[in-house]
Amino acid sequence: MAEVGSEEVARDPEVRALRAANKRLAQELDILKKALAIFAQPTP
Repeated sequence: MAEVGSEEVARDPEVRALRAANKRLAQELDILKKALAIFAQPTP
């Protein structure tokens, strides 16, 4: 098994897919946080 952070691990298709999914989920979370801030504002 390759060490974490090694070039071999970085080329592993599963690791690449998981990193892409993680990035996408982080972006979705950021969008949801912004939407929550907008909808949580009191209406006049």
